[in-house]
Amino acid sequence: MKAILVVSGLCYAMTFAFVQNASDPIKTTSWVEGVTSVKAEWYGRCLGRMNEPRLPELVKDTIAEVYRLMILPTWGNAIVVRVQRHGEFYRLSGRRLDGQAGYEVGKLVESKDIELNSDDSKALGILIQNLNFFKLPHDDNVVGNDGDEWIIEGVFRGKYHLIQRWSASEDNPDKRGLKPFLALCKFLIDKSTLSERPTNKGHKLI
Repeated sequence: MKAILVVSGLCYAMTFAFVQNASDPIKTTSWVEGVTSVKAEWYGRCLGRMNEPRLPELVKDTIAEVYRLMILPTWGNAIVVRVQRHGEFYRLSGRRLDGQAGYEVGKLVESKDIELNSDDSKALGILIQNLNFFKLPHDDNVVGNDGDEWIIEGVFRGKYHLIQRWSASEDNPDKRGLKPFLALCKFLIDKSTLSERPTNKGHKLI
């Protein structure tokens, strides 16, 4: 991703101190292991524009189960799909910005909130289980230019974890063992009913 985030010479970075007011600059109050400060700012800016909650704070609630997918294409809209379990069902929230995620991320233009039915909730539970999310490393040391960053955060039984994968659907996904990762991502995007799927330079990512 050429200029993975154009912020004075952009490297990678991030901070999950997401502000509730999207007009405010991102404030760094906590760091996630394996995530640099530039990516932290990048991720945080997108989530702030979407008015998304700070998932690390949910570890205080030991019964909370929440997962959030964020896809940031260099030349495409930032998209987030978050699911939270309520009893036997999951509630899904989809958000989309209108900018180019690698440059000016834009503003919130689409929001969807959906209650998954019993069958979809069971299917989602199986996909999460198959991913073995909390045992996955933060990244797999794959980076590039002009691609897309895929991030999944999760909170379960008082634990928070984050993983990031570069160009997950395009850069040797089978060799990298990303089949369960992509299966979950596809399910979340499909069920979000967002009007635009993740794209980079007009090419659909999933």
